[in-house]
Amino acid sequence: MTDAEKGRGTLGATRAVRHRGSWIVRSQESSVSSERAGVWLDAVNRLIDTAAPVHHSRHAVTYYWPRPDGGAYVKVYRRPRGMSAFKDCLRGSLAHRAARASRQLAAAGFRVPRVLAVAEERRVLRAQRAWLATAALAGEPVASCLARLAAAIGSTSERSRYRTLLRQKRAVLSALGYEVARLHEAGFVAGDLVPSNVWVAGCDDRPEIVLLDHDRTRWHRHGPYWWRARRNLVQLNRIVLIGVSVNDRLRVLRAYAEGRRWPVGEARRRLPWLIAKTAERRRRCDNVVVEKDRPVDFRTLMRPGGPYDSQRHTQTVRRVEGTPPVRRADERKR
Repeated sequence: MTDAEKGRGTLGATRAVRHRGSWIVRSQESSVSSERAGVWLDAVNRLIDTAAPVHHSRHAVTYYWPRPDGGAYVKVYRRPRGMSAFKDCLRGSLAHRAARASRQLAAAGFRVPRVLAVAEERRVLRAQRAWLATAALAGEPVASCLARLAAAIGSTSERSRYRTLLRQKRAVLSALGYEVARLHEAGFVAGDLVPSNVWVAGCDDRPEIVLLDHDRTRWHRHGPYWWRARRNLVQLNRIVLIGVSVNDRLRVLRAYAEGRRWPVGEARRRLPWLIAKTAERRRRCDNVVVEKDRPVDFRTLMRPGGPYDSQRHTQTVRRVEGTPPVRRADERKR
C-alpha cells in the first residue's frame, strides 16, 4: 500500500506555512515557498472555474484534479454562516480541521487519504473560504465492492468460486466492523461514516479499510461514550446497498462487538436501539413514507430493490475526495 493509503506525509507540525495576501497555505512540501503557494492557489482557482464538480454536499463541493504526478481531489468548503462562522474564529475552518483529524488518524495507524495541501482565506479572524487537496486512492468504495461481489456470487455456478467470493464478501464486512471498533477504541468518532466515505483497498481475503471525509471527526481523550459512538453504526447502516442483506449487517455488528471486546449478550442488548434508530433515520432522511396502520419490519425497509428502496436495483456511489471518478453499478455492467 502506498503512502496515500497509509496516510503518511499528512500535514504535520513540520510542514511549511506560507501567506499570499489573505490566504494561508499549508503544504506537505517541506520546502514550499510563497511562489509555490501561489501555484497551488492559481491551480485550484482554475479547477473551480473550468472543471465540473464530482460531488455536492451541504458543506462543500468536490472536484477531481488529474495531475500529471497523480490524481487529487479538491474539496472546496462553502462559506460558513451564523454560529459556524463564529466558531471557526476559534477552532479553524473545516478544511483545517479535516487535515488535523487526518494527521491524528494517520498517527494512530488508520488509513486515510494523504493530504497534499490545505488553504484558508482569513480576514481578521473569520475564515472566508477554504479548500483541502488530498491524493487519490487505489481501490473502490465499499458499496461498489460489495455490489460487485454479490453480482459475481449470484452469477457463478462453480462451487469453489462461489465459496471464494462468499469468503471475500464476508471478509469485507468483518473488516469494516473491526475497523469501526478500532476507531472507537482509539477515541475517535467519525463525523459522517456513510458507505460512500468508506474505501476498500485490496478487495480479497484481507481487505484494508480506508476512511474518508474527516472534517467533523472528533477525538476524545478518554474514549467516546457509547451514546457518542453509536451514531456511527446508524450512519453506516442507514443506506440501502445492493447485495447487502440484514444478515450481512449483523455480521458487521458481530465483528464490531468482538473488536470492542463486549461480553456475551452485549451486542444483543444494544441491537433493538440500533434497529429502531436506523429505521427512524432511514424514514426521515430518505423520505420513506410508512403507513401507521401497516408497520414495516426492518428487513423489508432495508431490502435492496424492495418497495422502500428509492434507487430500485441501482445504487449511486458518491464521488468523494480520495477516489477516482466511478460509474454507477448498473452502468458498469453494460
